[in-house]
Amino acid sequence: MKIVIVGGGISGLVCYLFLRKHLPSDVPGGVEVGITILESHAATRRKQRSSSAKDEAKGPVSDTIGAALGLGSHATTAPNGLSVLRDLDEAIFAQVANSGYPVSHFQLKSAHGWSLAQVGATNRQDPELHTLLIGRQRLWDCLRDHVPDDVIIDRRMVSLVSYTKDQRPVIEFDDGSPGLEADLVVGADGAKSTVKKSIFGNSKVDEHPAVFDGLVGVGGFIPSSYLSDKEPRGRMTVTFGSHGFFGYGASTIAPQSNHFAECTVPMGDEAVWWSTYESNDLPDTRNLDRKNIRRQLKERHTGWKDPVVQKIVDEAVVDSIYPTLITPDLPTWHARGLVLIGDAAHAMQPSSGQGASQGLEDAQILSLFLAHYLEGHFSQAAFRAESGNPATISEAVDQASKKYLEMRQPRVKKITDRAKQMGDMKRKKNLFEEWLTYLILWIIGKLPVDTYTRQIFNDLPVNEARTIIENDKTPPAKLPSFRPLFS
Repeated sequence: MKIVIVGGGISGLVCYLFLRKHLPSDVPGGVEVGITILESHAATRRKQRSSSAKDEAKGPVSDTIGAALGLGSHATTAPNGLSVLRDLDEAIFAQVANSGYPVSHFQLKSAHGWSLAQVGATNRQDPELHTLLIGRQRLWDCLRDHVPDDVIIDRRMVSLVSYTKDQRPVIEFDDGSPGLEADLVVGADGAKSTVKKSIFGNSKVDEHPAVFDGLVGVGGFIPSSYLSDKEPRGRMTVTFGSHGFFGYGASTIAPQSNHFAECTVPMGDEAVWWSTYESNDLPDTRNLDRKNIRRQLKERHTGWKDPVVQKIVDEAVVDSIYPTLITPDLPTWHARGLVLIGDAAHAMQPSSGQGASQGLEDAQILSLFLAHYLEGHFSQAAFRAESGNPATISEAVDQASKKYLEMRQPRVKKITDRAKQMGDMKRKKNLFEEWLTYLILWIIGKLPVDTYTRQIFNDLPVNEARTIIENDKTPPAKLPSFRPLFS
């Protein structure tokens, strides 16, 4: 059996690791299970790169993931996402958790300097997990450390051109090399997914393209000395005004401050800042006019009362800008041996705070269902052959993909709908709209429980998936064995 993961970003790497955890390398009957990752960008390990630690923290990764508050170079991994990593492997979880800054709460403020609300960023499980702010490159590095070099092919898929006689998809490459057959192609290739095009029958034209939603993020890195000397541990500050949104907070931890996302710790020497604003036009990220960007930044935040905001806009360097691209609601995420995960299926607004975490959940749930139905296929193959109805791998893949979609789509839809509401608070506002935003945020802070956040943080999809598997009698199969990833 051959599985190809298109895209070696966060979602692609996690998908590989989960598949390797739950699928054996070979199965009865001499069938080998091979998993390959296709990645068109350099996917070298950190020890093979010559960049500094700070460059590693800032560097881009091919699979763009949503940063919770609008800065694309950082990923906010919510407690539900961290729970996925803990289920994957305790060692990977610990490595990731201790590479980021644990956030226990968000301090919501107005541009006038008023404190509007304090919103918790933890779950309510035992042990309690905080939200983790981690450099996107750091997160990728932690995962890449556990993926063998020889499973990653540096090659770009240009289309899915055909199917074999037994309906196995065939991938075509841009360098003219021979096509690659697979039993399952997992599209983890981001918002502009090539696999997504093929699912809807046209490898040349994207029938459901990602769209610019009119919001742009700009930000960068600053010394943590820019923040107040009285900055509480575990706090991220986010400020709303008439011309957008501004946030800042620590992004690294003090040396020897292992926390496993279960407690707050002193901040390190680096912090991150970001500003989100509305734009009618999609900016050209390849030809940045940094002077103009800085000028606009200062104009937007002139008069904002937070001294930290003023210090940042006066002195900080603009590293990059991040237009928000979102995937429209897709009618399906799978077809004929192809399935989408992460941004390829549901690129969402950064306001969701769930971009990275939902990609992690996708990989986890898809691998569980695939392992379940494949195990059922191989264990029942002899029986089915005798009954005149031989099982096929494609049937198992189709069953797993359908169950994955059935379970994942409603949860993702709930998150994307909420993200749109929060994203609208970052747009330009007249005086009435500005004060209405402040009132809404103030009311949120007075509510005893944020039921939406608690539900997303605590109602883990893996529990539902395991219940479905345990109760599933078609085909009869046992729950996949959850063996350690590394022995």
